[in-house]
Amino acid sequence: MTETPYTPPVDQLLTYGEPDLVKVEGWPDYLALGIGPEDIPELIRMAKDKQIHDIHEEEYDEDDPTFYAAVHAIRALGQLHAEAAAYPLLPLFDEPGDEWIVEELAKVYGMIGPSAIPALASYLRDDSHETSSRAYASNGLAAIAKRHPESRSEAIAVITQVLEQFEENDPELNGLLIGDLADLKATETLPLIERAFEADRVDEFFIDLDYVLEEFGLKERKPLEIPDLRSLISNRPTSEDIPSYENTPSQPTYSEPPSFPVRDSYAQRLPTPIKFSGNKKQGKGKKQKAHKKR
Repeated sequence: MTETPYTPPVDQLLTYGEPDLVKVEGWPDYLALGIGPEDIPELIRMAKDKQIHDIHEEEYDEDDPTFYAAVHAIRALGQLHAEAAAYPLLPLFDEPGDEWIVEELAKVYGMIGPSAIPALASYLRDDSHETSSRAYASNGLAAIAKRHPESRSEAIAVITQVLEQFEENDPELNGLLIGDLADLKATETLPLIERAFEADRVDEFFIDLDYVLEEFGLKERKPLEIPDLRSLISNRPTSEDIPSYENTPSQPTYSEPPSFPVRDSYAQRLPTPIKFSGNKKQGKGKKQKAHKKR
């Protein structure tokens, strides 16, 4: 439990428990708890509460309901369309241990709406942030474009401006930015995307050009080939197909090491090999001596 006091109704989020990993439409109605616009400052404080984030990074106690309080707080801010939270929430993208919070944050920015574009743009353009953190900011812009079609062009323009620096960008970032543009069906950005691929500045672990063309509707998507299970079963090997080793002759046994004809002139100059005597004590002594040499 956090030692920082919170007042009703926001304090209910400290004990609200584990949230469901569902789409925005399936989130609980936090406003039904009595939370309103007047609670935005306290919700921002809870979302950024260091004690709560320490639970994520250090203790990671999923049985502590406080573990989830920051997630509930940012969700509530999204439902309030809290424009005042756009800039204050940006530092959460830099929290390395809070992937759950960061992933939800992109959705929350989509709910806050077009007024959050300048905040996300400033963060995305700042190359002092980690690649993954900047990519989440791009996700936020894409979420705004989807929920608010009137702002689609503005959001795409911001992502495109950053991608134009593909020579200086991390190839991973380029791939993630292209992923958002493909998801938005931003076909107008295809020439830029192709240049980035031609310059070998896209990490194709994340996306390849074929996928982009398929998303843009410029290439037919290859159907997923699912093997015919009946064919696999009918063609499986039977016991008759497996070779039997019952009649395989066993390896020969020797009472002493076998001798081989010496054909190499160098080998003929070697000392006469010691005959095998079968004496266990002698063999043991030789092994110990060899071990000492090593």
